[in-house]
Amino acid sequence: MLQVEKEPEETGEYACPLATHDITQNLKNRNHAFIMYGYGPANPNEPNLLFWLKKAAMYDVSVPEAKTMRCGNCAAFIHTSQMMDCISKGLEKAPEDEGGYDDIVIATADLGFCELFAFKCAASRTCDAWLVGGPITDKQYAKIETLDEDGEYDDAA
Repeated sequence: MLQVEKEPEETGEYACPLATHDITQNLKNRNHAFIMYGYGPANPNEPNLLFWLKKAAMYDVSVPEAKTMRCGNCAAFIHTSQMMDCISKGLEKAPEDEGGYDDIVIATADLGFCELFAFKCAASRTCDAWLVGGPITDKQYAKIETLDEDGEYDDAA
């Protein structure tokens, strides 16, 4: 079962998802996505033809089209400054002693946070639950905040 709990909200501020700072929980949730939801490929830098053939068959599309459906453009891929700060802080074990590699790790892996399965996610991967319309960025989040109760954009905002 996925663990999606967040830190206690003692100050009334945003609480980072548990998996952004608990590596055990992050790996548990990520491995669940690998096993149950076809998260992958294991190494996105390799051709992975069999992986992409399976995705193409599942979606009834060509392999080139399936390869466009990545976590980095999924609507569940959270890449807001707030979430990226959570991921960065989660990578810092002792900020006063470290050399500042967390930003390099984030950039190299092109990390974001999967809202569906609650783990730090690499933009170059995909899964069976891919959703069109992402990623969620600060700009997109601000736009969503302007929706009125009918789901229409409020022109006054």
